[in-house]
Amino acid sequence: MNETGNRVLRGVSIPACPAILTQLMGELKSTSINSKKIALLVSQDAGFSAIVIRMANSPLLGNGCRISSITDAIETLGYDSLTNLVREAFLQDSINGNKLSLDRFWDNSRYTAIAGKRLASIVGRVNPDTAYTFGLFHDCGIPLLAQRYSEYKNVLREANKDAERIFTDVEEEALGTSHAIIGYYLARAWGLADAITQGILRHHDYAQLEDPLHINSEAHRLIAINVIAEYAASTHLRTVQDAEWMRAREAAAFCLGYAASDVDDLADDLIYQFDETLAHHEERG
Repeated sequence: MNETGNRVLRGVSIPACPAILTQLMGELKSTSINSKKIALLVSQDAGFSAIVIRMANSPLLGNGCRISSITDAIETLGYDSLTNLVREAFLQDSINGNKLSLDRFWDNSRYTAIAGKRLASIVGRVNPDTAYTFGLFHDCGIPLLAQRYSEYKNVLREANKDAERIFTDVEEEALGTSHAIIGYYLARAWGLADAITQGILRHHDYAQLEDPLHINSEAHRLIAINVIAEYAASTHLRTVQDAEWMRAREAAAFCLGYAASDVDDLADDLIYQFDETLAHHEERG
């Protein structure tokens, strides 16, 4: 970490990428992927494996079959989806080591990730699993800032209500850093793709979507997809921030080549799917 990095982190501790995840990513980059070795890596910790399997059986993933082992998860979900579940489990484990209540945060992150994956399949030019990873990690700086600053909840509340200033500008004025900066450094430390890290750094700068500078087209589309995904997720979970959606909606539509009304329809479809899945799950009890 250079001097500039240390300064913008403002004493926030970035969790190191777990060794098992580093090994897993190395295996997945191999020219001859060994599914048995991957299953063995993920299965090293029984408790961790159980978490991954529970996630894989979530009704939100809609796989339609019961997954009972890491091997089943590989066969059913594929390597990319399994990797995202592993990242998700490790990310939660790395950040949850405090007294903060993060259930609402993780619910919003996961619904956003799932919505982003579904949207990427529709709008194209972004790998759906990359969109899932982006949705999962884009706000990961928030709980880290909450750990570091006792006043962060007040800053977050102000940023959510401010219709004039960029969300991250409110954070930087109060703290000297932002959740986007912290998330960028965590994503880099965990070896995520440049499009994801650059997108995380700028995911509240919606002017980038209409007048792109410094980042590639995949990062732009990840940000735009995430705008719609997060709105759908937060609406379903009743945590929606209308000011942020209204600020970003037209820029996201422009970036993706849609009319604003088409973006509304995409969001409504996702909200309907989430609501239907929840209702069906509650009926099955």
